[in-house]
Amino acid sequence: MRNIQASSTTVREAGMARSRKAIKVAAYTGLALPLVAILWVPLYARTTPRLVGLPFFYWFQFVWIVLSVALMAAGHLLLKRADPGVHAPGTDPGGRPHPGEPA
Repeated sequence: MRNIQASSTTVREAGMARSRKAIKVAAYTGLALPLVAILWVPLYARTTPRLVGLPFFYWFQFVWIVLSVALMAAGHLLLKRADPGVHAPGTDPGGRPHPGEPA
């Protein structure tokens, strides 16, 4: 009976580790997308199509600013979900500063 319980626990932990890894891969991929899109200059080095009089070169970059914020927020939430035990430096699990540290 103990072997069955131990093996089911091991299988469950392995499944959780795989799902945490998948979440991290998704978060890091989302964080890499804006970097690749902005550094791939031939993708947007043109003037057409225009949007509200702005050449494509400019509005494409503005759109990626908004998308970057959304992807960073999603990545942050995904990474918090993958590692719920990780806390901000200098705080205890309740989010309060450690004694003796400035607030």
